[in-house]
Amino acid sequence: MIKLKSYAKINLFLEIKERIDNGYHLIETIFQTINIFDEIIIEKLNEPVFLIKCDNPDVPTGENSLIYQAIEKVMGNTKQGLSVKIKKNVPLAAGLGGGSSNVAAILLGLQRLFNFSFNLKELITIATDLGMDIPYFFVRGTVYGTGRGEILYQLQPIKGPLKLILINPNFQITSKWAYQAYDEEYEKRKQNKEIKQYLHQCSELKLADLKKIAFNSFDATIVKFYPLIKEIKSQLKETGASVVSVSGSGPTVYGIYEDVKTRNDAFYLLKDKYPLVLKANTIRAKNIFCK
Repeated sequence: MIKLKSYAKINLFLEIKERIDNGYHLIETIFQTINIFDEIIIEKLNEPVFLIKCDNPDVPTGENSLIYQAIEKVMGNTKQGLSVKIKKNVPLAAGLGGGSSNVAAILLGLQRLFNFSFNLKELITIATDLGMDIPYFFVRGTVYGTGRGEILYQLQPIKGPLKLILINPNFQITSKWAYQAYDEEYEKRKQNKEIKQYLHQCSELKLADLKKIAFNSFDATIVKFYPLIKEIKSQLKETGASVVSVSGSGPTVYGIYEDVKTRNDAFYLLKDKYPLVLKANTIRAKNIFCK
């Protein structure tokens, strides 16, 4: 039996670039792991079936689900059965990568449980067929991503941990919808913030760096369709957040605070105003396996 922590992420920076022939967009981003996670248990079964159970009925677990497909990719010829149980703490379609993280964690769990010899490149190849965010969750921490999100470079970790509040307005935004809405706008909100310099930076990333680079290409489009997001961003700023942004394709908004007291005071003021308000910290999350 293997027990896993499947961590969420935020995007400290996200720029959408051109659309390519296969329909995907090129992006440039900085991923960051946070200390909110789903819990996963994987056990061997004596019969050759894959049983996937989740405490949230909205999570797909059938043969067409990404989780099932991921398991089948590495287990299909082994004649070995599996039980996978998922306890969801990360909200769905929230811009926090919960589903992608689950797939990556399960693949790493299978690697350990069955002593598979996949290297990182092979795991990324398997994962890229399923979703562009998945490769990041093999690496975790503070990571620069480019291409479609699958080309990854580990950055110096953030000096911290940083103190955050996450606010989710209790509706879902799929990545597919967000990209379509962004394309239909097509007055691209270009930005001039250069982040490649951080690939060569030897010192830790600091909050002052994040203040300079905070950006999300989806932001203006999401605010247009969902004005509540603008209100949430304003509330986070008013309670002292130094950096406020949408994570991924939304709708979760995060605020980064200078210190614990300011964050905790803000949490007290905001916790009953929105359906889901969470405190979180940035982490390196080098190990996802529970003892």
